[in-house]
Amino acid sequence: MSVPDVPLPPEPPPPRPAGNGSRGCLSVLLALIGVILLLPGICSLVFMVASVGGGTRDLAGLWLLTFLLAAAGIALIVAAIKRH
Repeated sequence: MSVPDVPLPPEPPPPRPAGNGSRGCLSVLLALIGVILLLPGICSLVFMVASVGGGTRDLAGLWLLTFLLAAAGIALIVAAIKRH
């Protein structure tokens, strides 16, 4: 008498690479920080438009700084989108 063929159990799936699940969290965190960095630039733009002709040349350096922060925020958002 012969032993019947018993099928082998399926192989387990290969392990996921480490850090794959944290990519989504990092993308969300980058996008959130990017949005926060956009806020000073948006606020400055609103005040800039509201005070047209109001002699606000003294605030030009501050506006430049806030627009640079907003540009950094845009760069972080773009990096988060490309990363995801």
